[in-house]
Amino acid sequence: MTPDYAEAVAAWLAKAKSDLDTAKVLIRGDEPHLDTGSYHCQQAAEKALKAWLTSRKQEFRKTHDLFELASQCAEIEPEFEVLFESARFLVPFATQFRYPGDVFEPPLEEALRALQDATKIFQFVRQDL
Repeated sequence: MTPDYAEAVAAWLAKAKSDLDTAKVLIRGDEPHLDTGSYHCQQAAEKALKAWLTSRKQEFRKTHDLFELASQCAEIEPEFEVLFESARFLVPFATQFRYPGDVFEPPLEEALRALQDATKIFQFVRQDL
């Protein structure tokens, strides 16, 4: 991998880890913020998948659709299919709780699952890199 790609992969992965760490604080903290915590779960998974695609020098379109990104990964490495269910679950968290008029925040059970699924995707990618 050329240095430019290696740097880009490291940057995507660092941002994914930051989002995941932020989600943990927001969801499990003393004063939970389940809406923004869940959003950061989706972002962590998105950035992890984009890190992996970048590591394989694959272009991807600007999207928050984790299933699309996981499917693109699976075209190269079929083992990514184990992430499909988690990717589908996390897709709505990119936008569902972000604006006034939307449902204010997900139930705690859903936020905890979002954190679990984001962690699964992040760890899967990190282990493969």
